[in-house]
Amino acid sequence: MKIFMKKSPLKKRIFTKLIGSFFLFLIIVMLTFAGCIFFEGFLIGEGTLDSLMPYNIVNPDGTVKNIDSVKRMGGWVEELDSNYQLIKVYGDKKTDIQKYTQDDIYELTAITEVQKQNSVNFEMNVMDEKESYIGFIYKIENPDKYFLCIYSRNVMQPHVTIVFNGDNTSEAYGNGRVFYVLFVILLFFEVLVFSLYLRKKIKYPLDKLVNGMERIRSGESGVILDIKTEAEFEQIVDTFNMMTKELEMQKEENARLVAQKNQMLLELSHDIKTPIATIKSYANALEAGLVPEEKQAVYHHTIDVKADRVQMLTEEMFFMLKMDNPDYNLNIEKVNVSEFLRKICAEYYDEIEGAGFDFTIDIPEEKIMVDMDMKLFARVMGNLLSNASKYNKIGNTIGVICEKKDRKIAIRVTDDGECIDDTLAKQMFSAFVRGDKTRKSDGGTGLGLAISKIIVEKHGGKLWYLREDGKNIFVITMGL
Repeated sequence: MKIFMKKSPLKKRIFTKLIGSFFLFLIIVMLTFAGCIFFEGFLIGEGTLDSLMPYNIVNPDGTVKNIDSVKRMGGWVEELDSNYQLIKVYGDKKTDIQKYTQDDIYELTAITEVQKQNSVNFEMNVMDEKESYIGFIYKIENPDKYFLCIYSRNVMQPHVTIVFNGDNTSEAYGNGRVFYVLFVILLFFEVLVFSLYLRKKIKYPLDKLVNGMERIRSGESGVILDIKTEAEFEQIVDTFNMMTKELEMQKEENARLVAQKNQMLLELSHDIKTPIATIKSYANALEAGLVPEEKQAVYHHTIDVKADRVQMLTEEMFFMLKMDNPDYNLNIEKVNVSEFLRKICAEYYDEIEGAGFDFTIDIPEEKIMVDMDMKLFARVMGNLLSNASKYNKIGNTIGVICEKKDRKIAIRVTDDGECIDDTLAKQMFSAFVRGDKTRKSDGGTGLGLAISKIIVEKHGGKLWYLREDGKNIFVITMGL
């Protein structure tokens, strides 16, 4: 009986989920970081981010918005005419420049590293020597003028990252600490949530598997796990369930084999008991002088026959047990099975013809080479032919047929005797089963077919029985 594992093709692999979880975690961390930055911006900008955008400080009509956030960051806004002459200042101006040149504007608004280096002269000559500034210029078409929003470079860095430095005000510094604390708390919370998620997805099914193994180790039978989880774990669970079912089947098979061995011992003791009892009683009678002289030869002959039977039974049993051992090695050689079968049929021809049967033989002339132990296989064919002759009470034909098909051969031993009933047919390859269904001490050992089956299976073949066209057929199949 084969047990197939069910597959879950639509289930996501746990590795895929872990990778997906990792990227999801990164996305959430980045979103959290961005959210914290925006939250900080709202705190600094007093509820709006527009006041933190240099180019959003001035309205399209030339009016200046609320620049409280700019002033808190140490910056100011200058209104210039078309010639870059200072008209008006919004906030606290930190420099004394009243008019700018085109180069001054260019260096002040430079944001690249090279331009930043070039702006040193401007910063040292025309600005406060202790401070470096950066400007953001915005032009108004009507009337034609410019607005220049200026920050300290220590506060505003126009790169990929914007750094808010709260050194100038204690309030901004406090907001910066809030940002870091909030980020750490949210990061810890996210790690905790993902840990609980992975615990549910991984540790729970593992605990179930370990519990199932502990139950099996404690001797519990029929342990079946039912866990709805990821594809890999479902495969493990299915394999676990398959192993427990196979273990149960193995236990049942072992119990059957033990029962069969016990039955064999009972049968053997029964078969040996009768001839031994006869031997003992005859020997005691001879020893006591109770047997007339003219009958003593008969008694001696009977003792000899019974002793031979006991010896045959023990030898057959020993041989069967030896063959049943997986470590038993066959004497394999390349054999022309056609020639081999012709020799076997020749050996039994006189016996079968003398018993009043027609012996039909259908063996191909071509060479059919097979790996076999000739001595053991001769025993198989002898058992089958002897049985056909012994138990065919109503027919008159016995046959041997050999056929080759593809990479296999089939050998059939047939007889037209009475049909073997189903009960006997199911048991005939077991030890101590006889075709005459009796317990006669003068019959066979009941081990012939059991030994034959073991020998054929040792060769990698099969031996079975079927009833077809009014004939009993024993079939041997083997690979070439």
